[in-house]
Amino acid sequence: MKNRILVVPGNTDLNRGDQALVWESIRLFEDIYPNPEVYLYESGATQEEKNLQKAQTQSRGYNFITRILLHPRVKAQSRTHASKEVNYSKLTYIKWGFVAIFDLFNTLLLTSRVGFLNKLGRASLNEEQKKSLDIIPTLDALVVKGGGFLHSYGKLQDPYVMYFFLFDLMLAHRYNVKTVVLPNSIGPLKNGLAKYLVKRVLKRSAFVSVREEVSFNFVKEQLGIQAFKYPDLGFFLKSSSFDAILYLLGKGINTTDKNILLTLRPYRFDGFKNPDKLYHDYLTEISQLVKEQVQRGYKFTFMAHTLGPSNHENDTLALKEVLSIIDQDIRENITYIEDFSLNAQDIQKIYANYDILIGTRFHSVIFALNEKIPCVAIAYGGNKSYGIMQDMDLANFVIGIEKVNSNNMSEMILAIESERTQYIDKITKYHSFLENERMSMLTNLKIALNE
Repeated sequence: MKNRILVVPGNTDLNRGDQALVWESIRLFEDIYPNPEVYLYESGATQEEKNLQKAQTQSRGYNFITRILLHPRVKAQSRTHASKEVNYSKLTYIKWGFVAIFDLFNTLLLTSRVGFLNKLGRASLNEEQKKSLDIIPTLDALVVKGGGFLHSYGKLQDPYVMYFFLFDLMLAHRYNVKTVVLPNSIGPLKNGLAKYLVKRVLKRSAFVSVREEVSFNFVKEQLGIQAFKYPDLGFFLKSSSFDAILYLLGKGINTTDKNILLTLRPYRFDGFKNPDKLYHDYLTEISQLVKEQVQRGYKFTFMAHTLGPSNHENDTLALKEVLSIIDQDIRENITYIEDFSLNAQDIQKIYANYDILIGTRFHSVIFALNEKIPCVAIAYGGNKSYGIMQDMDLANFVIGIEKVNSNNMSEMILAIESERTQYIDKITKYHSFLENERMSMLTNLKIALNE
């Protein structure tokens, strides 16, 4: 019988960073178990969304199942329409709240050790969810892919958000299935209940790892958990055989020019007092930066790194908004790319052909660093950007999304131009120990799974 693993929280092919993390998580376990039977959760509210989110990964032969605890957005939209909101309204949050309360009660029954309560919880599931539930006890491991999702900023809904992300681990623990947390960024956790829940669940995991020093110290000092520290799994991604130069030529991009690639994202600025102004400032400062660098001789590619499914995760919105406020003479030096057919490995091959990448999507930064392309990182949502750039001795090339300033970022570009060799030396130094780190991770994973 084949070894079975379930990789959570969900598969999202439209987010090329998450796709890389899923693929690299699976590749690790393919090195542990011969030809494992791999299960993944579908993502998306509609069938169209689900197909877009899984097509590339499904083509690799992996199995897709329905998530047992669905995001409130998915349930709410399945009765109405697909989300077009970036900043969700109070009414939307209220609707989600009612869905979440109902789901919390029923799914808690599933994690109980009392069989009768399990049956009550099971009765609330549809047939596809019941099939997914039946797979859990048969797993050799439940695997949390690399990434960064365990962070909270003191908001009312934080405990449920943490419960949502940790539910699958709690369910696996109910059936004594080993859980593995691959390199993640964890923290900050400013809500006490959310912090308690994360601590309680992670302490029961067979293997917990983080991807940078900031999270390593947080987990050790704030949660009392001794975790392993390994690089973000995106650093292990290999480019495809895709002909990126020919592709770019087809888009009118000459790779011998001075080229900068830019990734942005729509961002809600959760936890900030003036989110609308901050988002406006973020886009305005980026447009000013583009103008200044075009005047210095650069050409830009605006790349939609992540394409959905919700508008909050659709980078095209931010990119097109910046394009709309840029003068026509500057726009003539900008190429815009959104392409659903590209996968993570293709995207990485494309990024290899630029002089500099300015990335809000941090996995766009990692993909470029994999190809030894200097980057300026725009940090948001937890410790990942600051922590990883600090680990690479590149802390001077990261700026918070709430602090984006064209002058500061222009100085970073000047520093890259004058110190390009030193920058690439730092990338090379970091890359030099990656394979040894992966082997160490495999060794410790095998030990944890066999204990």
